[in-house]
Amino acid sequence: MMDLREIRIDTFKNSSIPEDITDLKMGDFDEWNSVGNLNLILAVEQIYEIQFDIASIENMTSASAIKREIDSALSKQ
Repeated sequence: MMDLREIRIDTFKNSSIPEDITDLKMGDFDEWNSVGNLNLILAVEQIYEIQFDIASIENMTSASAIKREIDSALSKQ
């Protein structure tokens, strides 16, 4: 399974993704705009075979928030 950095590299093909993604947030590079964020969330859902509700998606604007939501969704499976 791809890790979160690999998912970002795959989603944001024209951006340089740092090794440490812990502090990344939406807007840190041009591709991570609102559309890019939705594409990232869709990729995470597909790869991890989970689905997020709208409230969760609204909060998923940083690497740490995305990780929290993934962990939460996986713990409910």
